[in-house]
Amino acid sequence: MRKRHAYAAIAALAALQATAAQADAAWPKAHPITMVLPAGAGGSSDPLTRYVSEEIGKRIGQSFIVQNRPGAGGNVGMVYGAKARPDGYTLTISWTGPMATNLALYKEVGFSPQKDFAPVGMIGCTPNVLAVDKSSPPSSLQEFNRLAKEKPEKFSYGTTGVGSSWHIAAEMLNRDLGDRLVHVPYQSPGAALTDMKGRRLDAIFPVIPMTVPHARAGEMKVLAVFSKERSSVLPEVPTTVEQGFPDLLSDTCFALLAPAGTPAPIVDQLNKALNQVLSDQASRTRIEDMGIQIRSGPPSQLQAYLDTEIPRQARLVRAMGVSPE
Repeated sequence: MRKRHAYAAIAALAALQATAAQADAAWPKAHPITMVLPAGAGGSSDPLTRYVSEEIGKRIGQSFIVQNRPGAGGNVGMVYGAKARPDGYTLTISWTGPMATNLALYKEVGFSPQKDFAPVGMIGCTPNVLAVDKSSPPSSLQEFNRLAKEKPEKFSYGTTGVGSSWHIAAEMLNRDLGDRLVHVPYQSPGAALTDMKGRRLDAIFPVIPMTVPHARAGEMKVLAVFSKERSSVLPEVPTTVEQGFPDLLSDTCFALLAPAGTPAPIVDQLNKALNQVLSDQASRTRIEDMGIQIRSGPPSQLQAYLDTEIPRQARLVRAMGVSPE
């Protein structure tokens, strides 16, 4: 009986190895790979996704089609990516919100980042900033805090929704201010930016990729970067740590995922191609110019990130007093 079980186990292992070898040899075939982005076109993740997809495609000799699938804070696109066939022809580029924060914001997201996806690799991270209109009085985080405390009515700030990185960064500061900030959620980052420029909002807390073009054009003042180190694309802006707020840290990280069950040889090829992109000097410059700090590595690095970031985001959401929807 034991021998029979042993032979069955050996046969199953051999079949699995053969399947993986066949997948490795057959992939990629001559039809496009779909890259799912759980966000609409025009956001900070869109140019990164299109660039990384194109560069991976060059290295594996395959074309990519980026498919924007926004909705429910990224949950719609994540569900689509999780339920795709695990054959290497549907991949997902996501970020901290759908991969971690949403699990604490929604009673049911429809997927598990750790069970329904195979981690391919990290891409990079970008911090949030505190930004105000170019004609707004404060020129530093300290001045912003002083004015927020002195103003009879509360300061208003716009975000891309409850639980977004914009919201979390703002509420971290709000705790220090004694709840002097009022949250105004928007359906798009552009709408919040427009109202900030029109002084209908006192501040916004975007990530750097969205910030850079407007800061360089002189359309906004960036008062602080929510990071330990200054940004290479906004080197003149001091960090929150420099300005006396060592715990005021917030960022968004991007990563490449495949559906769970994708053969290991395909995941390995994708990870290799991704890391080649991230180590190429021209690509590094292009991505870093978006305000993203590169974090290349093996799939296990992304798995470790999820294992620590999911409970961390849950703690942040609970501290904000937000109940799951």
